[in-house]
Amino acid sequence: MKSLVSFVPMLELLAIGSLLVACSNSEARFAKEIPGVWQGTPEAISDNSAISASIIDTYEFSPASMTANETLTGAVTVSGMVNVSTQVVDSAFAEPIQLSAAAHTSISGTWTVVDDDEIALSMDVASLVVDVDPKAVAANGSPMVMGNPATDALNPEVRARIAEGIKQALSVRYASLRHMDDVKIKGALLKYEVGEEDFVLTRQSE
Repeated sequence: MKSLVSFVPMLELLAIGSLLVACSNSEARFAKEIPGVWQGTPEAISDNSAISASIIDTYEFSPASMTANETLTGAVTVSGMVNVSTQVVDSAFAEPIQLSAAAHTSISGTWTVVDDDEIALSMDVASLVVDVDPKAVAANGSPMVMGNPATDALNPEVRARIAEGIKQALSVRYASLRHMDDVKIKGALLKYEVGEEDFVLTRQSE
């Protein structure tokens, strides 16, 4: 009887150990599917003022490695292509000037495997860079807006104002991006949820 009593806990330990190995293996397999470059679809952003815009995010996940606290963690960089619509208001003009422009953005952070279908993200908002293209602009050619009519380059002051508006909107957006839930990878598609909203990324060719 004594040997039987001793044998039962051993079976329980073996079962728990097998479960842990299975979980570890599934998370490791999941971590190997993530690295690469994935592009999203256009999403609307706003700084709650006159600026409204859409952004296409491209995630570049570096391979994960095991940390000291036994989590699979890697680096991630998110670059964005932004199309902006806004208006410039000045007392010299009877009506606001409508303006559209383009910008490129970049932010870095880390990604961590939480489960075999969940990724935790930690984006470094201080690393966010916004670069408004001074020539990718459509306006009425007003001297206030256009810094150099000969080249149709955007006025530096207006350019800085637009960049700041985009930065404010994206700072809030990326700070709230904490988890990719219910992640499913099928072929070139990576599907996930944030809150109750569904998203799809497409793997880009190397």
